Order: sequence, then structure tokens, then C-alpha cells
Amino acid sequence: MTKTELCSKADHSCLGWICEKLLVKKYCDEVITYGFATVCVNPDNVSYAASLLEQRAGISCVVGFPCGAHSTKIKIAEGLEAISNGATDIDVVSNLSMLRNGEDKALYEQYRAIVTAVRDKKPETVIKFIVYAPYGENPCLTMDELARVSDLIADSGADYIKFFKDYEAISKMIDGRVKLKCCGIDSLEYAVNAARAGCERIGVDETFINWLQKWDDMSCTKI
Repeated sequence: MTKTELCSKADHSCLGWICEKLLVKKYCDEVITYGFATVCVNPDNVSYAASLLEQRAGISCVVGFPCGAHSTKIKIAEGLEAISNGATDIDVVSNLSMLRNGEDKALYEQYRAIVTAVRDKKPETVIKFIVYAPYGENPCLTMDELARVSDLIADSGADYIKFFKDYEAISKMIDGRVKLKCCGIDSLEYAVNAARAGCERIGVDETFINWLQKWDDMSCTKI
């Protein structure tokens, strides 16, 4: 895998509590410099990012961020506004309380309602549903819950399931029914391995830039 190939899979996330325009511009400049797939921003920065990127790269916008507890109506409104402002991708946080409550049908209906509304407005929009709570390093979901939510997302018509690590476990559960986006990348080697394993997007931040600058010294590049 080349540096260019890996960078083409990256969503460069500028999602801090305070994201000044100078910071957003820095991230957008890095997206262009390294050839990343998108810059990922909060809803209030979509229009600004669009004015900077001028369609030279995609724009991911988080929806229902950070805990996914928004109503279906609010998530749809937030997503559609982001698309109107220039977002090419929406990354929608799943309501894991519904999953824990056993409200699988209601959660699936929320996924489907969002997918339907977005496809009606702009069919080419990339839709990612986020399962932030990981199994393993920071336990929250059981393996049964992880399998159930993976099935719901795969059946919803979304383009991606976005998750924190665990690409091996989720890849088996999904079995090619939906694309994979991995976040929680903690090393360049991990990013490369996730991409090799079939993750077509990886969520990165400024640390990733530091690793890329040392690319030629990383053993993982000797493929």
C-alpha cells in the first residue's frame, strides 16, 4: 500500500469543542496537501469548509454528535442542512441507549428514515452510521449488541458502519454488506492494517499528519 492510497481513505477530523476558523482552514489545507478523502467537521463549519475546498475534496459532517440521543426528526433536519451547506458525507451517531433497551426495531426505523430522507434530497451523499462505543478496549457493547447493531446498519441502506477499532470482529459480522470506517487509529501501522483488512475509510486527526511525515521510516510501508 502506498502513502497516496492510504491517504485517499482518510477522513481528517476537526471536531474539538472549539474549532476556530484558522484550525478548520489548517485541516482543509492538509486534506488537499495529503489527498485525504474528506475533512470531517461540526455542522457550523460545513459552509466554511466548502468555501475553502471548492469541491477539491469531500466534506463529512457529524450528525447527532456526540452521543446520538437526538430524535429522528432532529437528526434528519441536521443532516439535510449539512447537505444543503455543502456536505458530501454525513456521519450519524447511533443511539446506543435504544440498542441497550432492546429497541432494535425503533433504532432500525430511525436508520431507515435518515437514509430515505437523505437519498431523497441528494442520492449521492455518503451515509455513515457511527457506533462509537467499542467492544474491547473501552467495553460498552457486548458482542451480541455489536452484532445486532451491525446487522441493523447493514440492512438500513447506509454506505458505511463507522466504529472504534475492532475491524476484525465487525468485518466478520458485516460480511461485505456495508463498507467499513475505522476510527481510534493509534499508529500508522494500525491504519495500514485496517486499510488492508478492508476499511475503505479511516478516521484520523493531527497525529496522523505527524506519522505521515515520518512515512519513509515506518516499517509498515515496506510491503
